[in-house]
Amino acid sequence: MRPRHLYFAIFTWLVFSGGRFTAPFLTNVAHLSDTLTGLALALQTMSLSLFSSIGGAVADHLEKKYPHRGRAMTIVSGLGLSTSAFMLHGAVVHIFQKNSTSKLVMSCHIFLRVIYSIGLSFAMPVLDGLTLSRLVEQGSKKRRFWQRKTIWSG
Repeated sequence: MRPRHLYFAIFTWLVFSGGRFTAPFLTNVAHLSDTLTGLALALQTMSLSLFSSIGGAVADHLEKKYPHRGRAMTIVSGLGLSTSAFMLHGAVVHIFQKNSTSKLVMSCHIFLRVIYSIGLSFAMPVLDGLTLSRLVEQGSKKRRFWQRKTIWSG
């Protein structure tokens, strides 16, 4: 699969599961206060930063063990974990309909956001690594990837 298709698919998934609507989702559906919403987003960012290097190391290890499949397996596992955590928000809301503002329910939502970001941290840096390895296989230089990435993200 071409990296541009992977980027498109993953960023589309990211828009639907954790994009700009995360804060309103946590406030309106999970019934978190503004303070707890900020805390959940801060924990999500912190865990994303902490686990990104671990996700890359796991992907590199799996790539050595299973050539041409290890990084893809890491991306799929990360996206699966993130999707499961995202979907479990709905299960928590459905199970605890009458007691939706209890500390247990709010803690579950915050915990699920952290799990979501851990899965995401296994997918995003590995996508860059997968793209770099494809460019190297094609004979391109790594510098070209960073030039394109700067243009795309700018």
